[in-house]
Formats: sequence, structure tokens, C-alpha cells
Amino acid sequence: MRTMRKIVKIEPYYEPRMWGGGSRLKEEFHYATDVAPLGEVYNVVALPGHADCFVPEMNCTLSQLYGSCPEWFECETKELPIRVNILDPMADLSIQIHPDDAFAKQYNGGRGKPEAWVILDAPTDGYIEFGHHAKTHEQFKTWSTERKWDKLLRYLKTPVGGFIDIPAGTLHAIGKWVLTYNISRNADCTLRLYDYDRIDPATGAKRAIQVEEVLENVNIPDRLIEFQMFPSVSEHGCRVSATGTRRGCIRCTGSKRRRRGVSFMMRSRFIRVCRGKERSTGFLSGRERRCLFLAIAAGSSWKERWICLWPATAMKERIEKEEDFFLTDL
Repeated sequence: MRTMRKIVKIEPYYEPRMWGGGSRLKEEFHYATDVAPLGEVYNVVALPGHADCFVPEMNCTLSQLYGSCPEWFECETKELPIRVNILDPMADLSIQIHPDDAFAKQYNGGRGKPEAWVILDAPTDGYIEFGHHAKTHEQFKTWSTERKWDKLLRYLKTPVGGFIDIPAGTLHAIGKWVLTYNISRNADCTLRLYDYDRIDPATGAKRAIQVEEVLENVNIPDRLIEFQMFPSVSEHGCRVSATGTRRGCIRCTGSKRRRRGVSFMMRSRFIRVCRGKERSTGFLSGRERRCLFLAIAAGSSWKERWICLWPATAMKERIEKEEDFFLTDL
């Protein structure tokens, strides 16, 4: 079994979006790219032939690394189970759903994409579209066909630090200026209901919508899911809050620390630094249950086997800084 005792860098994957073009991903998160208009950054994604982070030192993509070194990840799934990205929209995203596994497989050969969001920042009047008010399929079809969006669509205010779960079939859209941390299954199957009749500058045409497919897959009646705010507890130098669990896809933990902290884990984790001097993503193998937080302290006496995957950014000095983290278990 191959083990790692050094940091292996991973390059983020950048996506231009017609609703992108803001400055926070570059100015606050220090992402350096010519991709424009920049809308989202994938810190963890492994979709072969599509969005796939590159690992320069290994000269392979993340999906290839996952396939060739499964013992580093300790997952039960054929594909890397999770995808992690940050979105900074300057306009509302399309009203959409992600279907379940069965529909996705026959629709595009993929998997369903349940996901969850943590709100990193939002204006005082920030919002998301989440769910709907229709009681029956017929009512949903009538209101959507007649474009009675004020009757159909359900909106929620966005509390900073709030967590919300998004099961398959949930109608949703991130609102403008709502900086969002997104944890989802490593998949790509989106069905749009409404896109505001926008023209995509890249094509000069409206983006495709899939009204019939949405009607076939949307949850009716709606589950009326709300944001959750999770309390934090002190744990080995960290303030930790477990913000959501779905085995096989999502488990997100928020953590804050000063100077040094120790994290105990049962499973492998991707780690995303969301605030502090550096903004980076890392991966820790959980074969040994105890590890120095981020496993980067010089001269550490810990003996764990671990692999860290980081974007190409300087890592020194982080151990002395106050940071906010999100830890996503595999």
C-alpha cells in the first residue's frame, strides 16, 4: 500500500458563468485565473473528460488519482463521491432541480446530484429560491406554463453561516450576491425550469430548459426545507460545528481555530480554508484516526499516514493564523 508524507498540490478548476463576473473569488480568495466571467471555482471535482482538477506533481487528474490510488481515499464508490465548489453570482441562477440516480442514469448516463449549501456571505436582503407552493402536479404545471412565478416559487432569506440540505427533486436557485459554499455528489445532471429568458453571450441564444423533465422529477408537495444554524463546541483548540450528514455523499463540518488545533477523524476528509490568510483545499486520509490539524506543522511528531491535496498556493504561516474551515468527509 502506498502512503504519502508530503503535500501534493491540486489545481482548482475554474468555470466561466454568464451570471459571474464578480471580484470576491479573486480578491478575497486569491484565485488567479484568466477565466471570465468567473462564476465558480471547483476545489474538488473529478468528472473525467469534463471538470476534473489537475494534480501536477502526479501528472494526472483527480479522477485518475482516485482510480489509481483508492487506498488513499478509502471510499466505497467507483467514482469520487463528492464535489466541492464556491459560487459568487452577480445575478440569480436559473430555477432548477437535480434528479435522482435512476433518472440521471437514463437521461445522461450519470448520477443524481443531491447537494448542500453553506452561506459564506450575503447582503442583508439576500435570498435563494428554494422549493415551491404547488400542491399538485397539475397546479405546478399550470403555474409554470402560465409563468405565474410569484405563485409558484418559494424564497428564503440567507443567514450567513446557515446550512441547507438539497435532496434530489428540490427546486432551487442561488440569488445574486449570495456567496455560497456548495457540497454535492461528484455528478453533473441539472434540469432547468426557468432562466429569466436570458441570452447566453457565449452562444447568442437562450439556454435550454427542461420543463417536462422538471415536472417528472420535482418533489410535489414540496418538503418546505429551511436553513439550519448549528451550534459549535470547543474541541482540541478548534470551535467545531457539524453542519450536515448524508453518508456516501455529504458530511460537512465547520471549524474555527487559533494557532494550533487537533482534529480527530474516522474517515478521509477534504478540507477547505474559507477565511484567513490563505484560501485552500486539502485532503486528509483517515486511516489513522488522529492527525495534526491540516497535518502541516513543521517538526510534528505525529505518525499518521496522510495525503494532502492543495491548490498551488503558499502554505507557510497558516499554522499561526486564525482560520475558518469546512471539513467534508468522504
